[in-house]
Amino acid sequence: MKNIKNTIICFLCCLFIFSGLIHNEAAAAAATAATGPAPVLHTVDINNDGLPEYQIEAKGWVESVRPVVKTTKYEHATYTYYQYKKDGRNFDLTFVKLKNGSLLYFVRHANSGKAEPVQLRVTALDPVIEQTASLVAGNEKSWKKFMDASDSYASSIYVDGSKLFYRIGKAEAYKPLGNTVYKEIPQANTATKHTQNDSGHAFLLTMNAGAGTESVTWGMLSDQPLIRWENQQAETKAAQLEFEIDKKLREDGVYYANESTYRPYEPGSFYRNPANIDGLRSLAFLSEAENGVWFKNIASHLAYTAVQTQTNSGYWETYPRSEWLHQSYGIGYRYMDNRRNIDNATFLLHYYWVMPDPVIKKALDKWDAYLMDYAARYGMKVGTDGLFVPDYVGAEGSKPSHTSLNHLVATMNYLYEVYLYNGDESKKLLGNRLLAGIQATRAQWIMPDQNLYYAMYPDLTPHPYSDYAYLTRDDLVFSQYLLLRVNGHEDPDLQALINSKNAWLETPR
Repeated sequence: MKNIKNTIICFLCCLFIFSGLIHNEAAAAAATAATGPAPVLHTVDINNDGLPEYQIEAKGWVESVRPVVKTTKYEHATYTYYQYKKDGRNFDLTFVKLKNGSLLYFVRHANSGKAEPVQLRVTALDPVIEQTASLVAGNEKSWKKFMDASDSYASSIYVDGSKLFYRIGKAEAYKPLGNTVYKEIPQANTATKHTQNDSGHAFLLTMNAGAGTESVTWGMLSDQPLIRWENQQAETKAAQLEFEIDKKLREDGVYYANESTYRPYEPGSFYRNPANIDGLRSLAFLSEAENGVWFKNIASHLAYTAVQTQTNSGYWETYPRSEWLHQSYGIGYRYMDNRRNIDNATFLLHYYWVMPDPVIKKALDKWDAYLMDYAARYGMKVGTDGLFVPDYVGAEGSKPSHTSLNHLVATMNYLYEVYLYNGDESKKLLGNRLLAGIQATRAQWIMPDQNLYYAMYPDLTPHPYSDYAYLTRDDLVFSQYLLLRVNGHEDPDLQALINSKNAWLETPR
């Protein structure tokens, strides 16, 4: 009987607690319904003084939606993602807070149904505009500068104020084609409107997104000069690297003008290129005092997008299918291009030297493990101890591809750079095997007119295309610099290739 009483008492206690939980959950739900979604307004405190320097606000259907928020922290940047979804519409805000206080923002509005724009307002709380600058296309990209502000802007602008410095990107419309390919729709782009009040300057962008299209923009906010205009080299390099005309920047990396032989393809489309050449070229301009914060901000973002897009196997994919590679070797979508991977790994290696971060080191270790396995699995013996590695690797069933000289030399150079950095003998040994492969085929690379062949097939017959004008020659010159440090002397076979290429370049045509 005593046990029955205890059981009844326990049951009643549990029932009481359970009813309390239901009441608390209902009360919490009622409170949430009463308060409603929070306004889409973000204040940006650049210098951590407790006062905002910028405001970013979105108006439209997003105001009725609570976002899903995710934050990822790295050594030199913190990524915060706000995702709004409703009835086939998506609105993504990505904020990248850099260690120097700068903020990169990326905005994407996508729609699968009826068009419904979102208004994006970026406000700089600085009443003064001392200069604006916009990129101008031409044989060489350059800047057009103004000492005053306009009411409307058809392109992205750089603004220098009395205390704030910022880039306001234009809103661009795209049609997603799949496999990281987007076709720009220039006729759907809208101008940026500019207004001023006593507290600062506001820039209003209309993010139009119709059925199956999206509108994107990005910007950079700081309290330090983005570009030191008084430094001609920094100004010129920023114009070369700026992502306004022939390439685009997104939250997941750099997009280059699409190749007509790629699929999917439409004129005016762009694809994500994993090479990160722009990041590599930014590294020579990391001094903020001399060049501005633009270069370090871009390099950091590209380094972390490389971390985010690396495959579990350790390499970085090119998503579109190359019809040339597909027809020749059966290589389909999402393949490994070793030159693009080597360029990206070289960028990460050099970035890590000056801005260490364990996640960058981990990404490099993953790539190095893949590279050694790739050479062992796909490498082809040449001569006594030489080795060629194929330029491209596709899915199972694809054929071994050709080996181009620039890919081979760049891979060798990367291996020597890693060896010189950490003394890894396995990297030196593999680099030496690639060098031995080039030495064994030196004469076969030289064309009758002294130019170099672009590549060799697996049977060592030359590819009919001629080599790039300068790329491979410059790679070979860098090889000699590295070999001087690795072996104490340059290589005569590489020098013969350099001399032949130089003779061809100097021949009048």
